[in-house]
Amino acid sequence: MSAPPATAPAPAPARFREVRAWAARRRLGAAIVVLCLFGLGVLVWNFSGTARAFPGPALLSAFLLAVVLYVAFTLLRRVRPVRTPPRKWSWAGVAWGATAATGCALLANGGLSAVWSRTAGVDFASSWGAALTAPLNEEGIKTAGIVLLGVAFPARMRGPLDGWVLGALVGLGFQMAENWTYALNGIVGTGGTTPGDAALQSVVGRVLYTGLGSHWTMSAVAGTGVGLLLSRSPGPARRRRAGAAACVLTAVGMHWLFNAPFLGGGLGTGVKAAFDFLVAGSFWIVLRHAYRHRARAELRAPGVAPGADRLLTRRGRRRARAAVPQGAERERYARLMVA
Repeated sequence: MSAPPATAPAPAPARFREVRAWAARRRLGAAIVVLCLFGLGVLVWNFSGTARAFPGPALLSAFLLAVVLYVAFTLLRRVRPVRTPPRKWSWAGVAWGATAATGCALLANGGLSAVWSRTAGVDFASSWGAALTAPLNEEGIKTAGIVLLGVAFPARMRGPLDGWVLGALVGLGFQMAENWTYALNGIVGTGGTTPGDAALQSVVGRVLYTGLGSHWTMSAVAGTGVGLLLSRSPGPARRRRAGAAACVLTAVGMHWLFNAPFLGGGLGTGVKAAFDFLVAGSFWIVLRHAYRHRARAELRAPGVAPGADRLLTRRGRRRARAAVPQGAERERYARLMVA
């Protein structure tokens, strides 16, 4: 009996569609890079003068925020069950938030704030301008970046949990860049008399007091909607679109509440930050439970090796690796498993 014929190559139209999709993703990636460079240019244009005038406090603020960024970056990547997101994709999200989103939001906020001042008066704008400006501009631009990264790298955005993590990383980048600009503005606000103290107080206050409930929580909720919209789940598209819209509107509402003039003062701001943290944390708990439930059901299906569901936890994966003898087989197994 003759051997079975080799698998025929994909038809030309299918290969053409693959090449066209690859080219489109390349163009989208280039657009992301250009927008990040544009946002970085806006930040340099607006804050390089202050940084040159006070290099010590500017560098100190940047160093402290870089340490906080790395710690938070590591924690947010590890909250995804089983596999942490790819490092390059994760840093791309941080880069979008820190450059493109921050720079573009700086321009958009200035324009919309001027509109409120002209149409509703200076008093109204001073009280409600932040609550009516930042939620629309900043959440819109951050969410746009999540969409762009999800479309440019579709294999990475597999569901709402991936969207939550990417959104949190985008918001984290925005939050750290904004904290640095606030530190420089704090120096200017004190007339440059005590630049080091002003910058340090701004960084410490924004990291320790409002850091747990700021931009990363809002973008995580919005990213959940993007992940739901771009997911390959078999549910009806109308339901996914409605869920995505609800998530984005929730993120906008969280931001509006945070910037609203009521519940002001130190205690009120802390309550708002705690509320946003609880909302984002609740989303994560629900998404994590749903993900593990689906994964456990698949690993317990007929045909899967017995005990495979124990690999869902990091402890289970460490024990499984320890049970494999030393040598080439252990090295191959370690490459396949992700702690």
